[in-house]
Amino acid sequence: MAKLTMVQALNLAMRQEMERDDSVLILGEDVGVDGGVFRVTEGLLDRFGKERVMDTPLAEAAIAGVSIGMAVYGLKPVCEIQFSGFSYLAMDQLESHAARLRWRSRGRYGVQMVVRMPYGGGTEGLSLLQRQPGPGRRVDHPQALLPYRRRRGHRARTP
Repeated sequence: MAKLTMVQALNLAMRQEMERDDSVLILGEDVGVDGGVFRVTEGLLDRFGKERVMDTPLAEAAIAGVSIGMAVYGLKPVCEIQFSGFSYLAMDQLESHAARLRWRSRGRYGVQMVVRMPYGGGTEGLSLLQRQPGPGRRVDHPQALLPYRRRRGHRARTP
């Protein structure tokens, strides 16, 4: 098995899914021209074009809402919120619509979408960028950061 960094693995996974399925697309702040946060989407705009890799305004609720609409239409958006600290602006859309639409429509509509929002990553940014998820929310994330956090004196948290 090839050894990849987390950024390389995420980029490869999105590239492979976009090659396999034309309904997969990416949208978010700086995901196109700038290659996304930590350059995770670098090269995807050149390969798939601006119809499938879309830069959006700085409007997290709009990114989530548009992604939900795309998913209901049958597309499979991968939307990126630049940092998890900004996700609170999108949570109403995600909790009130994405999470409940199948139930509200009695199974008529599904919402196949991915929301990517990096947090931590060894950056020393503003506290807004470093917030951890609150109680009652499930966040799937790689455990690769735990050794880094232990070196820095942070206690490891388990969900």
